[in-house]
Amino acid sequence: MKLKTNLAKLYTLPLLLIILLLSGCGVYSFTGTTISSDIKSISIQNFENPTGEGPANLTQLITNNFKNYYRRNTNLTMLQQEGDLQLEGQIVSFTVTPAAIQREGEIDRATLNRLTLGIQVRFTNTVNPDENFDQLFTISQDFPEDRDVTQLTAAEIERMSEQLVSQVFNRTVANW
Repeated sequence: MKLKTNLAKLYTLPLLLIILLLSGCGVYSFTGTTISSDIKSISIQNFENPTGEGPANLTQLITNNFKNYYRRNTNLTMLQQEGDLQLEGQIVSFTVTPAAIQREGEIDRATLNRLTLGIQVRFTNTVNPDENFDQLFTISQDFPEDRDVTQLTAAEIERMSEQLVSQVFNRTVANW
């Protein structure tokens, strides 16, 4: 019995040291982020929609998804402006295109349509400017021909937006 207790102590101490080292360095977290300990805040500006395409609440939906995602997955303080990390951008596309065409006699008909949502994101890291970028992120979803884009549910558009936010998050603080 004494041998088991000694073995448990032998393995417990190195494991505790590893956990303390990882959590104390402030560079890695269990959410997958690699945020420098010098970075304390983030500011996320409204993602405007100059195209006018998509549902009326698309700007609010995308902006809120960004703020909520960063709040949930980081310990950064959310500022109105001038955060250590800064995100801004705009919705550049909410377009429907044919994804599959079928010929019926002399007529080509879309049997599948594709909705593409695109956002242009400008990321500024005031602590490490080498990480700054200005990049287009897009996501697409196919839907049947007999379904109009206006029939897509809010949940489907929300899911597309969340996938875009996840891509940006991975690029900004997870370095994927």
